[in-house]
Amino acid sequence: MLVREIMTSPAYSVRPDSEIDDALQLMAERKVTALPVVDEGEVLVGVLSEIDLLRRAVEPDRRAHVLPVQESAPLPRTVGEIMTSAPRSTTEGSDVADLITLFTTSSFKSLPVVRGNQLVGVISRSDVIRALWRRDVDLKDDLLAAFHDYGQDGWRVQVNSGVVEITGTGDSRERDIAAAIAHSVLGVRRVHVTPAPEG
Repeated sequence: MLVREIMTSPAYSVRPDSEIDDALQLMAERKVTALPVVDEGEVLVGVLSEIDLLRRAVEPDRRAHVLPVQESAPLPRTVGEIMTSAPRSTTEGSDVADLITLFTTSSFKSLPVVRGNQLVGVISRSDVIRALWRRDVDLKDDLLAAFHDYGQDGWRVQVNSGVVEITGTGDSRERDIAAAIAHSVLGVRRVHVTPAPEG
């Protein structure tokens, strides 16, 4: 599964000079955990995440602390003041399996998707979850259609909980082609290709 097949595009984004309140409203209304920050040319220059907002956009409440009354620094006003610069991103042709590893071993909940330096979408944990949930019968229909489109109708296809079992005659190259076709279908989690039993 490739990023371009499941990413959200176009992505919500903000500019460095956007007001933090406007970004907060967008995140709350659209239920997103981060916003790519782009310049006038849609070039990715940063990311504004929940963590950025939590760290810098709220002043401590003196009622909860024994603090002397003192002049505090002004709260930041624009996204550019608190965003994370030089953010991690991915590309449309990246393997979703690699992103799953990143999502499960880090605090990242989403990543901007770029073509060159320009923002083209966002991929999130939620996008991956939605892509993984498909009924086996729907997957099998899509797999059979994909095999037919590539002129590979000789393979037997079974699906169980997103795991695809392909059986048929063919050399190692043909088995690799069959596996590639199966992997191209959205929702396929794993593919096994086995030669048909002789006899």
